[in-house]
Amino acid sequence: MAVANPFATRFTQPGQIEPVDAEGRPVDLEALLDRLDTLGGRAAICGPHGSGKSTLLARLHAQAAARGQPTVLRRLGSGPWRDAAVAVTTVLGAAAGSLVCLDSWERLGPLARWATRLAARHRRCHLLVTTHRPAGLPVLVHHEPTVAMLLSIVRQLPEATRWLGTVIADADIRAAFARHAPDLREALFQLYDLFEERRLGPPVPGL
Repeated sequence: MAVANPFATRFTQPGQIEPVDAEGRPVDLEALLDRLDTLGGRAAICGPHGSGKSTLLARLHAQAAARGQPTVLRRLGSGPWRDAAVAVTTVLGAAAGSLVCLDSWERLGPLARWATRLAARHRRCHLLVTTHRPAGLPVLVHHEPTVAMLLSIVRQLPEATRWLGTVIADADIRAAFARHAPDLREALFQLYDLFEERRLGPPVPGL
């Protein structure tokens, strides 16, 4: 089969997939941004590792920008001190009324989280983060991955009508979810390997 592996990270990385809810339906991004306003402009997207938090954050960041709101997105993960500096300086450099999105809020220690929240109040900007636990912010969305969510994600992948139901079946998707839940990312990695195995065929003995 000539089609590229649709489970490659360039097709599944944050921002490439339309976020869906537990029933597999598209998330109403406008409604979430409106709810963020009602929460005072500062909130968290919570959920376990690999559950799609970063994907939702990236789409909300893009949706806010499409509204005309100044936005900035930063992914933390460079170490405690550097992450703290990035978070605080990003907020202090943001314009009033802008939306600052920070991925992996749990990487910040309590003092850095407090300083970032204080900076957001000082700059009068909105703050939206991803985290495993609320950690001092109201919850905008709590992600609880389901098999319906994974099925919907897979159906969004490139040329799904060509290979879904033949190379990869619903039973394969359900098995990957059962093995790796709640980590959808690991389930997609398993499906990547399975797709490669089936499209290339069994190894030839002696080669």
